[in-house]
Amino acid sequence: MQRGLAFAILAGSMAAMLSGPARSEPDMSKNEIVIGAYAGLTGPIPLTGAQMQTGWQTAVDEINAAGGINGRKIRLLIEDDQYEPSRAVSAARKLVERDGVFLMTGLGTPTTTVVARYLERAGVPLLFPMGASASQLNQAGLKSLFMAQPAYSSQAETVIGWMVDHGGVKAPCQINQVDPAGEDHSLGYRRAAEKRNLPVIIEGTERGTMDFSAAVLKAKNAGCDMVYTGMPLESSARVVTAADRLGWHPKFVGFTTQADASLIKLLGPLAEGFHAAEITLAPESDAPSMRDYLAQLKKSHPDTPPTFFITYAYASMMLAAKAIRETPEPLTRKGVIATLESWKEADGGLLGPISYSAADHDGKKSLYIIEVKGGRWHKVSDWIDPGPAR
Repeated sequence: MQRGLAFAILAGSMAAMLSGPARSEPDMSKNEIVIGAYAGLTGPIPLTGAQMQTGWQTAVDEINAAGGINGRKIRLLIEDDQYEPSRAVSAARKLVERDGVFLMTGLGTPTTTVVARYLERAGVPLLFPMGASASQLNQAGLKSLFMAQPAYSSQAETVIGWMVDHGGVKAPCQINQVDPAGEDHSLGYRRAAEKRNLPVIIEGTERGTMDFSAAVLKAKNAGCDMVYTGMPLESSARVVTAADRLGWHPKFVGFTTQADASLIKLLGPLAEGFHAAEITLAPESDAPSMRDYLAQLKKSHPDTPPTFFITYAYASMMLAAKAIRETPEPLTRKGVIATLESWKEADGGLLGPISYSAADHDGKKSLYIIEVKGGRWHKVSDWIDPGPAR
């Protein structure tokens, strides 16, 4: 009863925050464009939040050094939401209603799920947040939200299917967060397992959990030879170390969140053999967009190596700038939305081709598989297009 009452109070509080008034469209005659972002700079995923901040700022530095966008410099405002949905909505409201941001981006599926609803009512574009959910985000039909990361259900189904078909896996299982992101991972995992007549073994954990020993022990006792970690990077690393303490070493597999050099740094030798989905160009690519990115990263943050999160954040901010640049004057939020909906195989820079329409704001679906070998990520599959979203 107490848990039910607490949930009701929380739901009522969230509804009140989501239904608040929005500030009117900013005056774009000024010589700047204010972009807002929310991210967990403290809390359970500070490493991820810090890297997203680095990537966003690196892109802003490059854009402003080149004169801005059609003469307007970008001013980036980032709010720390501690990876908590209620804090994320409060951050979004501050950025829109007090700071007058023109558009927004952000980090986190559970946070983006609620922020996207508020921004939809406010009429503020939410462009390319780091996070994904088929039902809550990618295919939710929100007019103001544009995604550039494949839905987690699609990623899970593709990666797990590839591991069974090509990676020698016989008994895959999943450990995930109990939240919208975890639900999406579970959907994809079930599709992959059921398609191959394999048992479904899912261990759910609460968001923010630090100790995964119980979930790992259950997966070990179930006879799994592979664990798909449907959770943030830091949590995935804790799953691997918990398994190591038990003397259990199955194959570990993740999605784009784990496709990061930080996972190797956190795990050291335990990262060997870890597989993940990747959606950005590899750092060794000779594409002009990669050369420009690496040069700017070295200029803005000389001692910082490229990681997935930095790369994605940079790429997403450059995409946002592209959308603004291509929008006819006078610049409006509705104009940016119309521009994005006109993109057909548009150049997405480090993310490759991006396509949207008025009916589909899920801009990217293809990915490839990478594996840690010799302390570095290596591409082990071609690009995989899972086909139309389901």
